[in-house]
Amino acid sequence: MNAALQVTRLLDLKELADAWRVSPHTIRSWVKQRRLNPTRICARLLFTPAECERFLSARNGVDATTEAR
Repeated sequence: MNAALQVTRLLDLKELADAWRVSPHTIRSWVKQRRLNPTRICARLLFTPAECERFLSARNGVDATTEAR
């Protein structure tokens, strides 16, 4: 059986802050407010591309589930 394993690259706090041009403090604030949901590994906050897209869509008032249609 040959099953392909798809690995999704996670962004860490600093990478996400740099990409969005906000401070790491802002990202932590959104996490604390439960507006942005990280994947936690040990003490690190990591973010999936899907979660980042969901957050941005919600901020822009776009439903990410219907946008792909």
